[in-house]
Amino acid sequence: MTDGTNTGADPLDTYVPWSAAIKLDINDKLSFAIIGDQPFGANVNYAGLPIQSPLLGGIQPGANIESQAWTGLLRYKFNDTWSVHGGIRGQMASGKVNTTVAGAFRLLDVDSDMRFGTIAGIAYERPDIAMRVALTYHSEIEQDLTGSEVTLTGGGPIAATTAFTVTTPASLNLEFQTGVAADTLLFGSVRYVEWDGFNLTTPGAGQYVNFDKDTTTYALGLGRRFDETWSGAVTLGFESEGDFLSNTALAPTTGSQSIGLAATYTQGNTTLTTGVTYAKLGEREFDLSGNTISFTDGEAIGVGVRLGINF
Repeated sequence: MTDGTNTGADPLDTYVPWSAAIKLDINDKLSFAIIGDQPFGANVNYAGLPIQSPLLGGIQPGANIESQAWTGLLRYKFNDTWSVHGGIRGQMASGKVNTTVAGAFRLLDVDSDMRFGTIAGIAYERPDIAMRVALTYHSEIEQDLTGSEVTLTGGGPIAATTAFTVTTPASLNLEFQTGVAADTLLFGSVRYVEWDGFNLTTPGAGQYVNFDKDTTTYALGLGRRFDETWSGAVTLGFESEGDFLSNTALAPTTGSQSIGLAATYTQGNTTLTTGVTYAKLGEREFDLSGNTISFTDGEAIGVGVRLGINF
């Protein structure tokens, strides 16, 4: 500890999201897709930080936040160049947070019913050069969460029911690809998310989470087909670091620089893609009950597998 600042240990635990999709062509102009995924989530463990308390017993400080979403999309092609897409997204969320809020250690356990938002976008294509540019907007979704909130005190735990609303942020995604040589593809994306103003506040305890800046994430990659069976890609990613204090340990890093490698095996109507990404995570400080805690030298490794079947 130096100058009132505590350096945190590795707070990020393993997190395994999933996604699945099916796309069907209704006719030459109209197609339909159903997508399932986990758009938001966190799994952090901050044992050893100053939020420890003798009242905790065997309770581990940390948080586990999960979400599930199902999206129905329609795409209409005006011609071989222009198309529009849009649909409805249903989303549920749940979470457990064990942390200090307003000077007391609290255990929050909540979940929500499904709530809905909208998706709308437009795309431009040039099939002759493998070009596609798509812009897609996802609206914010208000999640009404209910559950329990337990406050640990010297006289024992005080349990209460709780109900509150969390608004997950709107986002804007720009995705593009184009052929740059025979069997070589340049691709990338820009993703803007309106995190500014996102907060988790309960009537009993107050503010567990508060973010005050939006984020923009960039990715740029190069793909190469080696033969009819094998292809590969390399991707670089960047999200600028924030220099702001946060009052939440749910986001112990801010910003990242990453590199990813992927290989795809194709056989008949089946493709199998595996990839690995290494990310250098940005530093972050947050204030927790008067203690300034700093996370530095963060790293993360992601591994993914995708199976595609055309029929």
